[in-house]
Amino acid sequence: MSVRALAGRPCAGVAEQISRWCADTPTATAVVQGFRAWTYRELEAAAAGIAAALDDVLPRPGRVVAVTGPKGFLTAAAWVAVLARRDVLLPLDPALPQQQAARMVARAGAELVLTLDGTPPPAGKDVRVLHLDSARLPGEGQLAVKQPPLPEEPGYVYFTSGSTGQPKAILGRHRSLAHFLSWLRTALHVQPGDRVGHLAGVGFDVTLREVLLPLTAGATLCLPPPTPLPPGQVLPWLADNEITLLHAVPTVARAWLRAVAADDVRLPALRAVLFSGEPLTDTLVTRWRSQLDYRGEIINQYGPTETTLVRCWHRIEDPVPGIQPLGRPIPGSEAWVEDPPGTRVPPGTPGEIVLHTVYGTSGYLGASPREDARFAFGPDGDVVYRTGDLGRIDQDGLLHFHGRLDDQVKIYGVRVHLHAIEAVLEAQPGIHQAAVTAHKDSDGGAPRLTAHLVLAPGCDTMPAGLRAALLQHLPTAAIPARFLAVDTLPRQSGSGKLDRSQITVPAGQTLAGACMKKRSDLP
Repeated sequence: MSVRALAGRPCAGVAEQISRWCADTPTATAVVQGFRAWTYRELEAAAAGIAAALDDVLPRPGRVVAVTGPKGFLTAAAWVAVLARRDVLLPLDPALPQQQAARMVARAGAELVLTLDGTPPPAGKDVRVLHLDSARLPGEGQLAVKQPPLPEEPGYVYFTSGSTGQPKAILGRHRSLAHFLSWLRTALHVQPGDRVGHLAGVGFDVTLREVLLPLTAGATLCLPPPTPLPPGQVLPWLADNEITLLHAVPTVARAWLRAVAADDVRLPALRAVLFSGEPLTDTLVTRWRSQLDYRGEIINQYGPTETTLVRCWHRIEDPVPGIQPLGRPIPGSEAWVEDPPGTRVPPGTPGEIVLHTVYGTSGYLGASPREDARFAFGPDGDVVYRTGDLGRIDQDGLLHFHGRLDDQVKIYGVRVHLHAIEAVLEAQPGIHQAAVTAHKDSDGGAPRLTAHLVLAPGCDTMPAGLRAALLQHLPTAAIPARFLAVDTLPRQSGSGKLDRSQITVPAGQTLAGACMKKRSDLP
């Protein structure tokens, strides 16, 4: 069935899917946090109370409502209430600086900020604020769910990570989110008894999946403590809570593995881990399986926030060398690769990845003409989005990722891709994590590459013969000119993705003089 043929098919809204479980399994556990558990009956009562409070201040639905509060039962119930009213949900991370949160509220056009359990509101003055507390919510009530959403009806606002510039507000659709959750629930066989971990930051759109997937499946949403877990406590928390489904960003997963002793943690209950947000390498897949004795599924996913969470996915059995495939499109989506003039290229030819789906978003809010040019909207609500990612489709129809188009660097006329260099580096013994940046010397010559390396636990010196090992896989132009040992690499708040913009040559050193302290240069 074509993408456009799916446009008119009905799809129950997220709140409607949740309310069915509230009616069918009211005593089942919906949310747990520490030693406290809440049933689906309690979830419905809390959501109904919040919806009633919203009715008092926003009688007409369809408005943008910002919700900010700690990870907890009340925040989950507030999300359900906003979606049930058919409002537009704007999740706000309570850890954001108030001025930044205020700018996001203004950019999204929010008419109300709902603050939970004493969370202070953003600093803006032109928006109403409603404070709610767990202790003062009504204990009874049935959630009134509006009719199924229309195809292009707005349902949420999320901001991009800002990895390609200033964060942009994206207007998501109720029906697109509902369809994605329905598809994923079926694809992963999510059902009562599953326990889904919620570890992503609220500002990362993966939170929509982590919070809402279990609640639309009659499963249990497992919340960590309100204070973020340090890396060394995450894997034990997953084991103690018998998490069955998990999402992870590769950078973050590496930090979890590095922070615990080898063979110290096992995850027998975990049956599927979903990776997305960054390139997934064979090295990480192998480490995850061997260190945790993991026997469940490993799935690589791909989909910018602009196209509703995930558009391609790939179950990994035997990992291929280097970066793993992104896979094939999910139902209701297409993926192809174009050259710069905008012509589709044949399999094996690299170019820009383009995504087409009827379950996309409505684009950017307040976008510039250049930003709007990335989107093309069809007559049936379908969306074509030019991702800015470089990739190719192989002979088997699998989509492969080769980095951002703006991460390509020419070194003496040779085009190199930073992600490809990082994948080769991370495959070398003794290297835990790598990030490669390009800088120009003060003389203005050709860019030079610097590799920033986090060494594997127990390694105090740079591995011998590293440059020779890289030359077996990379052209000479792609070999970094300098290698720096670092303790950690910066990550974006919320998503945990590598923040390449914050990686710099150490202060006080020119690129030519940058070197590893207490370590000799490479052989």
